[in-house]
Amino acid sequence: MQPNPQDEEQSRHYPIEENLRWQRIEWAIQRVGYLLLFAVVILGACGLFSKGVLSDVTATSSDGTLQVNYERFGLRDSDMTMTIRVKPHQPGRFTLVVSGEEMENFQIQSLQPQPQRAVTRNNSLELTWETSMNDGATVWIGSQALNPGRYPVTITLDNAAKVNFTHYIYP
Repeated sequence: MQPNPQDEEQSRHYPIEENLRWQRIEWAIQRVGYLLLFAVVILGACGLFSKGVLSDVTATSSDGTLQVNYERFGLRDSDMTMTIRVKPHQPGRFTLVVSGEEMENFQIQSLQPQPQRAVTRNNSLELTWETSMNDGATVWIGSQALNPGRYPVTITLDNAAKVNFTHYIYP
């Protein structure tokens, strides 16, 4: 005896009781879950949670004398890099001030080249370099976030050019 093809489209009571309406809802939820998992994996691979295309950002001051390449997204206790390119206002010397409300959340792992002078005050780090290059200089800062959260940062060159950006740190 051949089963009726319409039996698959209707609720049954034998051999087990089932409600096809709820089964369809469950299948729809599974499809949405698969799509969400796929989206999270793709976005993670692109840098939504740490290093990658979505995380790498460049911010430039309005006068173009200060450019900062940084990672927008990071993980707690992972290394983050920042590249600062400057065109000093006065030849031979420039000062960078890195400041933000929660600067104590970041531990500096490396700073190249080493500044001639470094001073901390009121959640800011003031770094001064002597340079013989009139066309500009590059500073590399490697840091590590200690806690998750949203951390606004401001970098100022010679009390004139300014760049504001935000780090988002995940647990």
